[in-house]
Amino acid sequence: MIAFLVVGAAALAAAIGVITARSAVHSVLWLIVHLCSLAVLYMTLRAQFLGLVQILIYAGAVMVLFLFVIGLLSAQQGGAPVPRAQLPRQVGFAIFAAVVVAGAVILAALFGAFQAAAPSLPAGFGGVTAFGTVLFSTYLLPFEATAMALLTAIVAVVALGAGHDEPARPAGLPVREAEPEAHASIDVSHAEHRSELAARGGQR
Repeated sequence: MIAFLVVGAAALAAAIGVITARSAVHSVLWLIVHLCSLAVLYMTLRAQFLGLVQILIYAGAVMVLFLFVIGLLSAQQGGAPVPRAQLPRQVGFAIFAAVVVAGAVILAALFGAFQAAAPSLPAGFGGVTAFGTVLFSTYLLPFEATAMALLTAIVAVVALGAGHDEPARPAGLPVREAEPEAHASIDVSHAEHRSELAARGGQR
């Protein structure tokens, strides 16, 4: 119980650091701490597989992707300072939501909605075998639907981003066709200049 309270307090502090950090990179680092704290909470509840997935996928791969996107956007902006927007309405809404959730939890605890945990857990609880059996039997259709939704989003992002890296050209001005004409005019001017010099030399 003490370990759960300590880790829960660390997760709450990291969550506050995510929304109060002035730098986007610092916010991502606080989010990594928060996700690792959640992984420890999963492990204290004997859900070892979820804890490892939380560290490997969310605190690892997803956070690396976040840092890559932040670095890419910072490079495109050329290091210009980003103004910090003031969000008084969002802060007030967050405080209101926190009060409502805290009140709901207190009422649920007073009226006995929370029950004590089972004294003994079934064998293999929280392991890969039990998790995989439930995932690919009971929740197979939602799992496949989520995979298809993510694949559709990836294809849509690639399709929308295609062609944006090409330099913009003015309409009605083909660059490759205009270059030979320019070279031809230069060659003609050089030929005329040489013929004039030859004529002057012959007159002398």
